Amino acid sequence: MKLCCSSQSYAHMLASGDLTQLEWVDLCANDLMLDGVEFVRSHFPRLDTEYVAQLKKLCADRALTVASFHHDTPFEPSEIDQHIAKLTNSLEIAAGLGAPVVRIRAGQEQESPVLAWRELIRGLSAACIQAKQYNITFALEPRAQSLVATPTEVKRAMKETDSAWLRLAPSASMLGAHGRDEWSDALNAAVIAVAPMEQLDTFGADETIDYLSILTFLWQRRYRGFLSLEYEGAEDENDAVARAVAWLRGILAKDALKAVATQ
Repeated sequence: MKLCCSSQSYAHMLASGDLTQLEWVDLCANDLMLDGVEFVRSHFPRLDTEYVAQLKKLCADRALTVASFHHDTPFEPSEIDQHIAKLTNSLEIAAGLGAPVVRIRAGQEQESPVLAWRELIRGLSAACIQAKQYNITFALEPRAQSLVATPTEVKRAMKETDSAWLRLAPSASMLGAHGRDEWSDALNAAVIAVAPMEQLDTFGADETIDYLSILTFLWQRRYRGFLSLEYEGAEDENDAVARAVAWLRGILAKDALKAVATQ
């Protein structure tokens, strides 16, 4: 597994102006020594092609892989046509960045679940046609209380969308829950994994999520893509993210050695 950082980990600093997006890229490369970055759409100060090209060049100069572009607006069934247009724009931005993946999520549960599901599949199908044109894969992240939250709903969404351009973005919080083994088959479609962290101990481990067992679970299922750190705690982001990265890097290195030893 490779480790990247979502710009969501520095959401407060980016919003306050204490950190620019360009400085964040430098921080990920020079201070955190990460393998890659995941850009979040809402953190862009501008979306013109010149600025996007500048970000891509900076990542190339810093030897950072652009692991993903996070389209962080939920895919709401009540506004499908408008959202398809916005998703197409996100595909354009991702292409400009050189991101192979756009992470998306479904909207909240609706009063009319049958109609909402029909609209969701219509929207995903239309968006995947656009994704094929850009040669970029959508990674659907299951979320609690959303239209796609369980392994069964993930499988149904992929089957009914029927597109090779729709894949999975599993979250560690989901894999740490009871019934984790139910996700085993779905993990074959995982193209990026999300690592939410909020309550960190002194060493940088999350106190509410058993990452040791989760990362072992991913290794056992031969997941080898990016793990995207998404810190959303109340601590100073500079200190907290640095601790979290150091801890995750250590655990990933140990798991990698175990995997090699057992081959």
